Amino acid sequence: MKQLILSRHAKTEVIRYDISDFERNLTNRGINDSNLVSGHLFDKGIKTDIIISSPANRAIATARLYAHQFNIQLNTILQVDKLYDGFSTQEFLEMLQNEAGQHDKVWVFGHNPDIASWASKLLDEGYFPVPTGTAIGIEFDVENWTDIDARSGKLIHFITPKILKE
Repeated sequence: MKQLILSRHAKTEVIRYDISDFERNLTNRGINDSNLVSGHLFDKGIKTDIIISSPANRAIATARLYAHQFNIQLNTILQVDKLYDGFSTQEFLEMLQNEAGQHDKVWVFGHNPDIASWASKLLDEGYFPVPTGTAIGIEFDVENWTDIDARSGKLIHFITPKILKE
């Protein structure tokens, strides 16, 4: 059994002329939302073997907040450039195969529209919106990452900051 959690980075500062998109940072709301969602998932007993993140400031900052909540060493977070630049679903699955290895539970932090696209293509359900701070848990009834097919995943959780605030 393999589990994948796809997380969209938390709320960020607006696009500005004086910094690149890559350099945009989390807002206070983004930090608070990350702490809220990661705390909820931690309390639910969610676990991961490895964290893989886009190196963009907002994504790696979100991943680090989660790692702190889950007592995971920050220096073990694997940064993959192409999570910022964009993967097709097939390329994403190949990255998982290469980077996840024998790990059963993998957490990936990235950006939209990719997170929403991968979730919709991997889940046996349809598309749903993925606002900032969302965490989508997907379970695959396979022994190896190489055995994952499109639409073969089962949704095990879908959490947004807004859901937790209601």
